[in-house]
Amino acid sequence: MGTTESLTDIMDGLTPEARKLVAKVWQLERENLHVKNPTLLADDIVRAAKELAK
Repeated sequence: MGTTESLTDIMDGLTPEARKLVAKVWQLERENLHVKNPTLLADDIVRAAKELAK
């Protein structure tokens, strides 16, 4: 991944499963912007990755 790649270029290079995971992570981050301890999101992100990996 070069420094000149756009977000679109990066997303286009992902597998469909990876795109779903990225979308889920973005959703979790948007839903939890007010969280004082963002490390709590790690469990949700790991859970989402496991669900998509099934």
